[in-house]
Amino acid sequence: MKLERHRPDFVLFVVVILLALFGLICIYSASQMVALEETGMQSTDKYFFKQLQWVLLGMLVMLFTMNVQFLRWFKLSKLMLLGSYILLALVFMPGIGVHVEGANRWVNLGVQFQPSDLAMLAIIIHIAALLSKKQDRIQDPKASYWPPMILIGIGFLLIILEPDMDTAVTFALCPFVIMFAAGIPWKYVRNTIIVGLVALVPLALMSYRGDRVATYLNPFAGGVNDGNLQIVQSLFAIATGGWTGRGLGHSIEKFSYLPMPHTDFIFAILSEEWGFIGGLVLVALYAVLIWRGIYIALRVPNRFASLVAIGLTTLIGFAVFLNIGSVSGLLPVIGVPLPFISYGGTSLLVKMFSMGILLNISRYTAQVPLKEDAPRTRADSNVAPLRPTRFDA
Repeated sequence: MKLERHRPDFVLFVVVILLALFGLICIYSASQMVALEETGMQSTDKYFFKQLQWVLLGMLVMLFTMNVQFLRWFKLSKLMLLGSYILLALVFMPGIGVHVEGANRWVNLGVQFQPSDLAMLAIIIHIAALLSKKQDRIQDPKASYWPPMILIGIGFLLIILEPDMDTAVTFALCPFVIMFAAGIPWKYVRNTIIVGLVALVPLALMSYRGDRVATYLNPFAGGVNDGNLQIVQSLFAIATGGWTGRGLGHSIEKFSYLPMPHTDFIFAILSEEWGFIGGLVLVALYAVLIWRGIYIALRVPNRFASLVAIGLTTLIGFAVFLNIGSVSGLLPVIGVPLPFISYGGTSLLVKMFSMGILLNISRYTAQVPLKEDAPRTRADSNVAPLRPTRFDA
């Protein structure tokens, strides 16, 4: 079956643009008071214009990667992972690593950015490449289980040491989903889940994380204090938003009641101003994005591309679940930004880069459902480059 290289998934493209623009509007409102305080009451638009620059750059990055054949990333996967791990190690180097509020999560190489965001993308691509090459040995743990787990463990350890447990969990989960989708035996999946949960429990109860768990179990214990301030004010914002919200720009919580309202807790301000309906619209956009990602993964006749699509979709979906869950009190407070909405350049660029790759994969999806008995030839070879206009399935 010959498949022509066609246009990228239009629905996915539109949803990503809408999310980025929606994020700009939310940041414009949520960051006004923070910007006034930082500029000495001179400007309310500081964070809006910074994010606007990142959005425009992110769109250019997405358009670029959308037109780069996905097998290019197969060839670069080892180099990408090695580079991202070197950057993760550099966060601890004086003069390069940036120490902020007791954590080393940033590097400054002329531009300040967070290497863990790049590492999450790199591990997804590399694990997909690794398992697609070893599909005929997927039942052999020496080939399909231990090599990926060792690579995941190295990155997980580097991120935990920053410390950043929330990002570390996301970092480990996405490639693990890829391993499960690739067909590793269930007993390895089960054992990894058990060991992971046992290891995470003591980590979750250590230091400030234990306070977060206690606050999660009873957020209103002892009134409002430094320990539960964010979650309590977040719940107030969501509750007072009602069905239709106070209106754009009319949030009360952003007036220094809710700390840093334009970053991890921006969904609370969104709910206060746009109401339950506004929050539901945003969740619906994410649901469409996840649906298109799964659709693309199931329809592309190339195992590497399919696994990458699954990993990138998981990356977005899991971050949305963690962020909205913690902001709404369904989960303990977790420092994971809301994709495309929260303020932050590195996170936005990586997400736009990821969506560009997913859009490129969508250009090679089958126009009819794939059949299990369909003949497959060079599309299943992840080493040989595809022709620029079509490939065999």
